[in-house]
Amino acid sequence: MVYFIPCPKSPHGCDVDPTGQYIVGSGKLAATIPVFSFAKLQTAIQAKDFDGDYDGIPVVKYESALYGEVKKPGLGPLHTEFDGRGNAYTSFFVSSEIVKWNIEKLEVLDRVPTYYSIGRLCIPGGDSRKPFGKYVIAYNKITKDRYLPTGPELTQSAQLYDISGDKMQLLLDFPTIGEPHYAQACPADLI
Repeated sequence: MVYFIPCPKSPHGCDVDPTGQYIVGSGKLAATIPVFSFAKLQTAIQAKDFDGDYDGIPVVKYESALYGEVKKPGLGPLHTEFDGRGNAYTSFFVSSEIVKWNIEKLEVLDRVPTYYSIGRLCIPGGDSRKPFGKYVIAYNKITKDRYLPTGPELTQSAQLYDISGDKMQLLLDFPTIGEPHYAQACPADLI
C-alpha cells in the first residue's frame, strides 16, 4: 500500500502530470528533476525491486521507477504544475525562476526570472486532469523590500505570466498580503 521512492537532495514537492503517467519529484537542493514512471513503479513493486526499507516501508530502487531526469534545469526545484499540452512548469527557489520543460522529452523549453525567491506556483487546473493552461502565477517569498510598507503586515510579491505561447510573458507584477503558499484557480463560470 505504501512505498518510498528516493528523490535527490532534500525532497520537497511531488506532483503528478494530468495523464497520471509521470510523477515529478523535486529536491530543493538538487540541480536535476527526477521524473518517475507510474507504470515502471508498479512493475518494480510487483517484482519487489527494493533497495531495503525505511521503518518497515519498502524503498523502491531509484532506477527501477525512473522515467528520466531533466538535466540542468536550474537550482532548487520546489513545485511543478502542468499546462495540459505536455509541458511542466517548475518553481526554482535558489535560482529564482520558473522553468518550462517538456515532460516526455525531459528538455527545458523556456525560463523566466521571478522576484525574489519563488515558492509555490499555480496554473489554473494545473494539478488536475484538465488544466486550463493559459496562465501561471508565481508566489514569491523573501520580497519584503519590494513594495512600500502600508500597514502592520509587509507585502510579498506575486507575478502573472501568459503561458499560452511558446515563451512565457510577464503580464502583471503585484503585491500580496502574507506569504502566499498554496492556491488553486479556475474560471469563474465553474463556480
